[in-house]
Amino acid sequence: MHITSDIHLHSNLSACAKPESTPAALLKACRDQGIRTIGFSDHLWDKAVPGASKWYQPQDVDHVLSIKKALASDECQELSRGLKILVGCETEFLGGKQVGISRDAASLFDFVLIPPDHFHMKNYVFPADVTDPDGIKTIMIRRFMEIMALDLATAVVHPFHAMGFTPEMPYTVQSRISDNEYRECFVAAKQARCAIELNGCAARRDETHGSGDDQFSPEYIRMMTIARECGCTFSIGSDAHSPESIIGGVHKRLERFADCCGITDILQF
Repeated sequence: MHITSDIHLHSNLSACAKPESTPAALLKACRDQGIRTIGFSDHLWDKAVPGASKWYQPQDVDHVLSIKKALASDECQELSRGLKILVGCETEFLGGKQVGISRDAASLFDFVLIPPDHFHMKNYVFPADVTDPDGIKTIMIRRFMEIMALDLATAVVHPFHAMGFTPEMPYTVQSRISDNEYRECFVAAKQARCAIELNGCAARRDETHGSGDDQFSPEYIRMMTIARECGCTFSIGSDAHSPESIIGGVHKRLERFADCCGITDILQF
């Protein structure tokens, strides 16, 4: 598969992005890699919704939409020639119905990304006292299904990737999720018309668990193959926080990973 889109890009409007992650730098990096649909998705918590952490409070709707001024500059306009430029956001999900964006605010964006597993945000997104794989799995599946019930997400990002633990934990948790449990989740995603993101983390080299030339995780291949069998549509997300992470070849690795899973149905805008 040939990838020409990336809708998970963090400019320096996101507090976790590198200072050099300017809109112009990201545009150039994506353009040089053959990406033709480029979606900015900075972190956001809507001021109209209670519950923002101190980290999220400055990253409100006005802050995230201010990228449009930068994209209107002569430099960005020149870099954007022949490209489709989208302005979306990545909001936060705390479980239940606690999502960091109102429907009114969501309507201002081209797309909304929602993560089910920002578990590195302890005692905010995730309880700090849950550390065992089965406990993490239970919460992760519940959060995924709750997001589907919200009917707000254009795509669910880096699904079933246990953040905030050891590097091995995502694979360990995924190995505890049965094929049937995955099917229930992905059928719900198809019914909700919510895309499943092919995130850069899925295409990382996995020397411990991988197989084949690229040594992709067999757990990730199993997960995404089931999603494809359930009829899901997929979005592409490098999750880049700097231009360097785009230049490093993440899209080519994602192409090879998608081929391993038989994925061809990519979200179109």
